[in-house]
Amino acid sequence: KSLSSPLTMSESLFSMLMRVRPGNFAEQIVYEDDKVMAFLDKFPQVDGHTLVVPKEQVEKVHELSAETASAVGCALSKVAARVVAATGCADYNVIINNGKIAGQEVPHVHFHIIPRREGDYTSSWAKSIEENRASSNPRPDKLPDEGAFTGKLATIRDAIRA
Repeated sequence: KSLSSPLTMSESLFSMLMRVRPGNFAEQIVYEDDKVMAFLDKFPQVDGHTLVVPKEQVEKVHELSAETASAVGCALSKVAARVVAATGCADYNVIINNGKIAGQEVPHVHFHIIPRREGDYTSSWAKSIEENRASSNPRPDKLPDEGAFTGKLATIRDAIRA
């Protein structure tokens, strides 16, 4: 799809990404059905950090239709199992921020699946991110803007897609 369909005033970034699929966005997609899309986070906290996003555009989880909420729940379970298998991490966080005050950056419901490794988590999520960046397990680079994914990134993405 081309970039000739820009973000509209009433459209969230995620709605635009799912509609237009700009650049190499298709490389990030790991799951899709008629109600939900999951894709690798462009700015991952750890390898395998995945977003699960309903195609229905609402800001907060309580605003989802019952049908979409059900589809999101099913997709979360499927994608989380794939992230576990792909990363070898048995444990993970599923995080959602509802509204700007709660830390939501894109006003469109989305769930983060963040695989966790021994020693990279503390009781404070924000604190654990900062500590992880300074540790021997640094935050991964931003995903590439162009071209096909290669190496470790492609391996993890393909394993989550499987």
